[in-house]
Amino acid sequence: MLPASAMRAVIFVSAILGGTGLLPSSAQEAATDLAYVEAVVGRVVAFAHGSPAPVLVDTLDVISDRTRFDLLANSELRLCHYRMRRFLTMRGPARITVSAEGIAVEAGKPVDISQETCAVKPSKF
Repeated sequence: MLPASAMRAVIFVSAILGGTGLLPSSAQEAATDLAYVEAVVGRVVAFAHGSPAPVLVDTLDVISDRTRFDLLANSELRLCHYRMRRFLTMRGPARITVSAEGIAVEAGKPVDISQETCAVKPSKF
């Protein structure tokens, strides 16, 4: 057991951090943007985690955590992954999931990770 003074300190720090929003809720974490589409060739379909329907991917689309991509034959998708700070190129046919931790290839060719760095997409004016 912690001494009463230590327990009060833990509760105090938790209250401060929780009250300022420094401890993100799971809903905030799930909505985190982690990449953007730099280029797309052919047909690529995205299934965003928690989204009711798939969407066709287009250039400059923002990608959220745990988005699954289905790339049809002869298609290509190039993303800027913010945490990796690298461009990722995927070629179809493939099924790939992109998350904050990295890339999971469920089926298809390996992902090409460029040596070229990238950064968060600037906002539109």
